[in-house]
Amino acid sequence: MSFQEQYVFWRLTNYFLGVEKYRLIHLHEEKQELWLENTSQKKRPVIRIQMKELSWANVVERDVTHTMHVCENLRKQMGRLKLPLINIYITPFEPMGDISPFFGKPLTSPNEKVKIENILLANEQMKEHLNTLIQSLELPEDAFIIPDELTKEIVTKEREQVITYITTKVNEEQKVARNSKPTVTYTFIGLLIAAFLWVTFQGGTTDSFNLIKWGGKFNPLIYAGEWWRFISPIFLHSGLIHLASNAVMLYIVGAWAERIYGKWRYALILIIGGICGNIASFALNMNLSIGASTAVFAVMGALLYLVVLKPNVYAKTIGVSIASLVAVNLLLDVFSSQIDIAGHIGGLVGGFLLAGALSLPNQFLHWRRLAYGLSLIGIAILFLYFGFQKGAQQYDPMQANISVQRYLQEDNKTEATKIVDNLIESGSADAYSYTYAASIALQDKQVDTAEQMAKEAISIDEELPEAHYYLAVSYQIEGNKPAAIKEADIAKQLSNDPFYDSYYDKLKE
Repeated sequence: MSFQEQYVFWRLTNYFLGVEKYRLIHLHEEKQELWLENTSQKKRPVIRIQMKELSWANVVERDVTHTMHVCENLRKQMGRLKLPLINIYITPFEPMGDISPFFGKPLTSPNEKVKIENILLANEQMKEHLNTLIQSLELPEDAFIIPDELTKEIVTKEREQVITYITTKVNEEQKVARNSKPTVTYTFIGLLIAAFLWVTFQGGTTDSFNLIKWGGKFNPLIYAGEWWRFISPIFLHSGLIHLASNAVMLYIVGAWAERIYGKWRYALILIIGGICGNIASFALNMNLSIGASTAVFAVMGALLYLVVLKPNVYAKTIGVSIASLVAVNLLLDVFSSQIDIAGHIGGLVGGFLLAGALSLPNQFLHWRRLAYGLSLIGIAILFLYFGFQKGAQQYDPMQANISVQRYLQEDNKTEATKIVDNLIESGSADAYSYTYAASIALQDKQVDTAEQMAKEAISIDEELPEAHYYLAVSYQIEGNKPAAIKEADIAKQLSNDPFYDSYYDKLKE
């Protein structure tokens, strides 16, 4: 190739990198071919520049066909609905044969998603052809001026400027990556530790009621409208080992994901992905659920999405590592009755879909991102619907009853009432539930309701002394002393608690 072709090759590259702010996505110096992408301006086309002898028209045809195939794969990887390409050939002379089908008008792929405009820069008509390029890209008229006399030094200078620019950019990106601390990951782990210490000093992290009190995922209270319980469980842990396992796992995968997705995307994946896990747990698991594992699995799902987005880059690196982590953790979930597998899978799927919706930094909006986002919203709404439908069905009232009792002991009648109301509405209430309902009704001076609740409790379990006591108190307030004495006597006979003896004796007086 003459100095003119070499100069034009490197001068074009210099201009697009330095002035148009394109980004190099492929360089093959031996084949004298490079590809450029403009990430800041969506409307600007991708540019391919190749310095090559095009001897015959069939050589052009083969290369254009190959380029069309490469463009389609590139379009999919970039997540773009359509991809325009300016395909520039720098050659010493025009090819022999009829090349008119390939130049002069854009070529479109069969699926109409790739459009290629081929531009020939032949040595003999270089200035004329450069004007065609300037018009096609709407560039300034003086963008490419060829010196009257070209030397090896001038060509080398242009080439070195390109290599220096690319090297500097790569070094800057690597420096940022090395110096960029995963502050979101560290902050999140810090919040987990702070929440753990707070709950520890407020009653302990192994006390189920204390975890419910401070925001654990507890369905009866979510049914009552406490929507924030989809978020707060992420920051709660049962015991130091539970906290440490999630913090260590987040430290391993979180810093990785934060550098790839950027801080704000990663933060959304953590929180919204964790919420998705808690929504899945809400729909499929009635038990108390806590822990940042839903968020950790969301991060794993986001990293797995990279394998789908760019399999040639991530399949053999991140893909193998994360797939192994997911497989091992889910296998452990299956054989552990205390682990909320629904929450873990929900976080994994939520993180994957959310990553698809957010995509990587500097990616254009694409219909596929919209599809991921709509899928995430649709699945979340579906699981919420099933979860709230489940609230109208019977469930085991034991944990709910314990919570009601503890709330009443702490004089928190509001929370106790929410749980009792749901137990009764869903048909899950047992004798204890109705007994607590009677107690709450008496505190609200709703004597008729208290009497009704106490009778319901006795109809289920005649040997529950508390139910007979609350019925006795109801009769006493109504002025029916004989009935009150009778119920008080039954309560005294059923329990050795001196309180019932004392109450009976007072009634007799």
